Amino acid sequence: ASMLWVGWFGFNAGSELAADTTTGMAMLVTQIATATAALAWMVVEWITHGKPSILGMITGAVAGLVAITPASGTVGPQGALLIGVAAGAGCVFA
Repeated sequence: ASMLWVGWFGFNAGSELAADTTTGMAMLVTQIATATAALAWMVVEWITHGKPSILGMITGAVAGLVAITPASGTVGPQGALLIGVAAGAGCVFA
């Protein structure tokens, strides 16, 4: 999962084929959404099951990576937080 997380930066940021502010923002929002989704999954799992699990956090991180990909070039940090929370918390129940 950690290798996937690092590789996803090349996918999201590298898709622009340039080295400018849009690429930097794509990297930033990828990190924010993924970390937020992992934490959101952990919190929901903690509330519903009484304890968090590392497998749950990993699954939340992957859900965050997938959720931010279509929007990584257009959203800002606040949008990445919302997408991360929606992906992490929503996918627990899916």
